[in-house]
Amino acid sequence: MPLTSGAGVGLCSPPTLWAPQLVIAASQMQWTADVTKCLLTCKERGDRKFLKVMKKKQVSLLHRYSEALRGSLPKLLRLKVVALVTVEVHARDVIDRLHRCPVPEPSAFDWLSQLRLYWDKDMDDCVIRQTNAHFPYGYEYLGTAPRLVITPLTDRCYITLTTALHLHRGGSPKGPAGTGKTETVKDLGKALGMYVIVVNCSEGLDYKSMGRMYSGLAQTGAWGCFDEFNRINVEVLSVVAQQILSILSALAASLATFAFEGHRIRLVPSCGIFITMNPGYAGRTELPDNLKSMFRPIAMVVPDSTLIAEIILFAEGFSNCKVLAKKVYTLYSLAQQQLSRQDHYDFGLRALTSLLRYAGRKRRAHADLTDEEILLLAMKDMNVAKLTSGDLPLFAGIVQDLFPGIESPIIDYGKLKEAIEGKLKEVGLQVTPLTITKVIQLHETKNSRHSTVIVGSTGSGKTVTWRILQAALSALHRGGDPTYNLVREFPLNPKALSLGELYGEYDLSTSEWTDGILSSVMRSACADERPDEKWVVFDGPVDTLWIESMNSVMDDNKVLTLTNGERIALPEQVSLLFEVENLAVASPATVSRCGVVYMDYSDLGWRPYVHSWIEQRPKSEAETLQRMFDKFLDKMLAFKRDNCRELVPVPEYSSVVALCHLFSALATPDNGVLYSVVLLVVFIFHEEVIVQSSTTFLFR
Repeated sequence: MPLTSGAGVGLCSPPTLWAPQLVIAASQMQWTADVTKCLLTCKERGDRKFLKVMKKKQVSLLHRYSEALRGSLPKLLRLKVVALVTVEVHARDVIDRLHRCPVPEPSAFDWLSQLRLYWDKDMDDCVIRQTNAHFPYGYEYLGTAPRLVITPLTDRCYITLTTALHLHRGGSPKGPAGTGKTETVKDLGKALGMYVIVVNCSEGLDYKSMGRMYSGLAQTGAWGCFDEFNRINVEVLSVVAQQILSILSALAASLATFAFEGHRIRLVPSCGIFITMNPGYAGRTELPDNLKSMFRPIAMVVPDSTLIAEIILFAEGFSNCKVLAKKVYTLYSLAQQQLSRQDHYDFGLRALTSLLRYAGRKRRAHADLTDEEILLLAMKDMNVAKLTSGDLPLFAGIVQDLFPGIESPIIDYGKLKEAIEGKLKEVGLQVTPLTITKVIQLHETKNSRHSTVIVGSTGSGKTVTWRILQAALSALHRGGDPTYNLVREFPLNPKALSLGELYGEYDLSTSEWTDGILSSVMRSACADERPDEKWVVFDGPVDTLWIESMNSVMDDNKVLTLTNGERIALPEQVSLLFEVENLAVASPATVSRCGVVYMDYSDLGWRPYVHSWIEQRPKSEAETLQRMFDKFLDKMLAFKRDNCRELVPVPEYSSVVALCHLFSALATPDNGVLYSVVLLVVFIFHEEVIVQSSTTFLFR
């Protein structure tokens, strides 16, 4: 395979036609050999200028990659180049660190602490070394997958994990949501050519299910990353500790076979067991001491967001990345400090990386805009949808301070906007600017995240928003527009089901597996290979009992793990949509995984519904009814709100809907309602019925 002189694989050379895993591995081996030779030369001649020359070559190579990324590349090739650039940027940073090292030589710790790939001629194999640990390359085909941005925190985590494997122990990254715990384990597996199986742990796992997973890992040599391990019941963890101990003891003794759960199974020495935890969250248990001792702990608390933003921007083809990354980080830091505290707000690392990748897609779609305009547009598209009306001016002020003198570009949604307006009229709803804006915001949010939450109180238009978007996209597809697909929905109410009915469960007496409704729906949606979009709609309150088991589906893993060991992977055309009133009991781990569209009832009010209802009444009544609603309804609602105590709280919107239904049922010609004066009397009577039926008059 031809390699460029200096480091890396030439972009215009045949390796771009090879699997990215092979390209990156070859690039890393060449880079390791070049740096080792350069360090030996520096030591012999006592001059570090050779490292400086090598850094210039690396920077020149990265500029070539960046120029290519700014152009038009096929999707698969772009993924390859972005993954290669992410690794090569870290290689540049390592060379820079070695250049600043007091004694640049092959035995310097700054060099030994790096993950280095060598081709061992005696073994005729690829070997990975880090500190005093070494591993053979796994050669597991991993496809075209993105690589993690490597920061100093990632390097320290790698050292701990590889040392733990060397000592026949497991690794345990722990920290808040969105700090890269699972992704770091997965990326280390990619670097070593190992297959990493991510399992989302839940209370439903028993020792038999865990034993089957550990047995599979031991016999295949794969790695298992057990996400949120401390959600498992402590009674199960005590048995799990013995299962893990038997595997680790067999690894330490270099056994080929060993006894596990009453059976003798073979042992592949490359297997590894890792766990991640969110300490302090609801529903988490403390690990037993004998289990803690088997895992090397790693604290992952504060990721280097600025460096991550800079490298992602560079990989997406932006220029002046350092300045833009600082602006993005400043925006999210100020938003976290100055905006109001809302349950659905998240300005962490997941939100930041989603923003930057969305900006990359916008940059390719609108090549005529500057980098600052693209980033400004992405900031608004990704954040304005979830802000409350009180926080919008504050956010606009922060953005204006970060990008002074730059006007936000206006994107033309011509066909989509026309389709939305047409569908609203078709179902008899009012075409308001707010409704159109929210539908477009939902469309953009779904394009940036495969898990989306629509948050809002009753009557704020949540269901109408996604149904109109579904109808508009399907209509555009039927009209012959190839950029849009048909949309099929799979709605369910998760709170109406128990956990066993939702995800499936084992019968404790017969050990038979009963499939759950969600697992059945997901399986059928994911098995359909047609390009139609499939939306799995969760219409019901979110709570920690069921939503935590969805975490591995909602993040980048996109895999639903069931307690029977089945794994359902989400293809690109399947996405999740949650329709909830609030996220008060959702953990930060859940909120950070979703895009959010916030629907504020106060922005919409009761008038659009009343206008639509009046349009369905006889035209002779329309003017009188509109006048009476405008004159009396606000006063009656204010009276009910200020002077009455409700035995059962009734939302304002529900009261108005009930009024309209009562009026439609009773104010008919059969009941003698023929004149506007009678209409007025009936209207006031119905208002009093609504108030009296929902309140007890307890005047203050």
